Amino acid sequence: MNTGKQINAMVVVLFLTLITLGAYTIWDPLRSDTAEEEQVEMAVERGATTFALNCRLCHGDRGEGGVDGGRLPAALPLNVDRLQGIQDGAFSQPAYDAAFKLVSNTIMCGRAGTSMPTWGQSQGGALSTEQIRQLALLITLGRWELAQEHADEIDAMATEHATVQMPDGSFGASDTELIVSNASLFSLGQYIRIDDERLRVRQNELEVQRGADGTEASSHESGALVLRAEGGAFIDTGETLRHSVEPEDSVLVVNDLKGFTVGDTLRLGSEAVRIVDIVTGLPTTGQRLAEEIGRTADELLVSGADAIEVGTLIRVHGELMEVVAIRDDGESGNALEAGISATDRRISVNDPGLFGEGYVLRLGEELVEVQGPVETGQALGESVGRAETTLAVSGTQGIEAGMVIRIGRELLRVTEVLEPARLEIERAADDTQAASHRSGTAFVRLVEGAEEGETVEQPTGQKLLEAVGPDGTLVTVSGTTGVSVGGTFQLGDELVRIVNSRPARLRVERGVERTSRDGHARRVPLYEANLLVVERGVGGTQPQAHSEGEQAFLTVVEVKRAAGGSKLEVHSKNAEIFLGHRLIMERGVLGSEAAEHPSGALVLNFPPAPEGPTITQEACGQRAVAPAPETPAGPTQTPVAGAQEVVISLSEWSVSPDPATIADGPVTFQVSNEGVAVHNFRVFATDLAPDSLPVAVDRVDEESDQLDVVGGIAGAIPAGTSQTVAVDLPPGSYVLVCNVPTHYQTGMFVGFQVTAP
Repeated sequence: MNTGKQINAMVVVLFLTLITLGAYTIWDPLRSDTAEEEQVEMAVERGATTFALNCRLCHGDRGEGGVDGGRLPAALPLNVDRLQGIQDGAFSQPAYDAAFKLVSNTIMCGRAGTSMPTWGQSQGGALSTEQIRQLALLITLGRWELAQEHADEIDAMATEHATVQMPDGSFGASDTELIVSNASLFSLGQYIRIDDERLRVRQNELEVQRGADGTEASSHESGALVLRAEGGAFIDTGETLRHSVEPEDSVLVVNDLKGFTVGDTLRLGSEAVRIVDIVTGLPTTGQRLAEEIGRTADELLVSGADAIEVGTLIRVHGELMEVVAIRDDGESGNALEAGISATDRRISVNDPGLFGEGYVLRLGEELVEVQGPVETGQALGESVGRAETTLAVSGTQGIEAGMVIRIGRELLRVTEVLEPARLEIERAADDTQAASHRSGTAFVRLVEGAEEGETVEQPTGQKLLEAVGPDGTLVTVSGTTGVSVGGTFQLGDELVRIVNSRPARLRVERGVERTSRDGHARRVPLYEANLLVVERGVGGTQPQAHSEGEQAFLTVVEVKRAAGGSKLEVHSKNAEIFLGHRLIMERGVLGSEAAEHPSGALVLNFPPAPEGPTITQEACGQRAVAPAPETPAGPTQTPVAGAQEVVISLSEWSVSPDPATIADGPVTFQVSNEGVAVHNFRVFATDLAPDSLPVAVDRVDEESDQLDVVGGIAGAIPAGTSQTVAVDLPPGSYVLVCNVPTHYQTGMFVGFQVTAP
């Protein structure tokens, strides 16, 4: 190639290189911007996931705050303009930078005096610096739609994407019975969400008339005993209140509704209440499977037929079944071991362990309902294996040699009572006088009564089996159940304290009458052989005499399996039989409003907000928050006689004075925290606008020369409490502030004027 052509080629190459470099110079900033946007989008997406997993239970799914989001009321809203760098309706980069720093610092360090914990790993939290940056980007960019998407997906997974399935096409705003695609996913008292409405599955509830029979409605704490009127007295139902109630409440929540009926009169402390309705959030037939059911069976052996009818849609676990027939010829494998008359209340069958309380059996033409096994009143004092023939039991009252007892499904014959139960006791406790006591003297527990200072005697069911003199410290007793070591009990007029407990011992023959030996745990009850207590002639039948060997039949329910598109499942013995996929709901809870929802709408889990203490320790150099002193700090330590009184109400997120203007002179501030978060109360003298006070990071800068700290309550004022502070205010302008971190920024300030006389 000649020189001219070489030169021309080099010129062309150089020209193309310049064009390429120029194009790259123009395109590179665009590529860089796109890459940055993609990185930010990825970080925000990850921040949304972190928010859904860690933050929304307090701040709401969309950062709307605990009050609007139905979460922790004290949690601040995060979807506000000031956290996105918007001032006076316009974006400001300095404001955005300050907001980003504030949000990052708050997540990293928490906020003393609030319920906001430290999240940064450097402060003992769970989140890395990068995760905190991602969260800060989510919050300051306001990408709440992403947070909502991730929250919805997490909640849908918890309910396996259950949907509304109302027969008429929608769940109306006034409806309380909700039919869903799978009710087995829900539990009593569970909060759920459909669209923007929050609902709650009702619990086991007794709707009652308060203050019945001339008594006065009063408050009752969680755990209060529920007694029922019977035969002119009040007996223990075995139930307690699950939640505290106030005098105006008309619903009592208990663990089990069994044994309660509409019209019953109950006693709570000194108050009588009358049941007007009984409601459960999971409607049930009250029946159970009497045997395990596989995937191919189309006949169910059940405890009874009440509440089950042909055509009824029933549910066991998550499977729906349509009832096509009901029979009473189900073979239980049990027969009477002895004949009974028409009036006998006890029957003996070969395998009583098959039957639970409430099971209905057919004997000939008569129906009988099982009330339970015949109890000896004793229990195992120690666990036993299959080979052991000596049992430690709580006592020997009701047990004698030659008697057959039952533990679980094993029958055992008592061959010898080796020793009775004994207690070592401290005599003449609590300054009482030691005395002699006869055999049969009962041990009585003294408990606090409903009235102040009242003591109530509560039977333990145990008594002396041998007399004891005033010096005796080892006593023979009917049993040790209910008489605990360390407890103080009454014997006659004497109080004794239990020092030690010695169980009774029996020698037994194991696995009699063709039953199998088995291991048994401590405290398992001992029953009398194969005896059952029954109610005779139920269901409109007549009591009759029955012969030895007569068969006991159970109810058989013929079903069409896997109805309504549900899946075939294996079901265990004693599985409860519910009424379809029905839920009874409390509508529009946690600050939401009841609304109509179409069939197909997702039914989402709504996990409750956590309950945690106020954070008082220091983190990242924050000042620890201490409770307010009994006499609040300030220019005047005690109220001044004749001072003007101003009532201050603190709540989320406002400070409300009454009155807002006073004349100069002494003033007493009566400060009440009516919110749910910890607050404090500060009085600043300043000519600045209330919303323009100088701020240091996350609170009003009390060291600023633009204001004077006149007084107030610097310590924490817990929710529901009040404090008093007295100051002498000359004429001028003041701002009353809650200066707990971030509370000023949420609006907890108000102007206050003092005028000249």
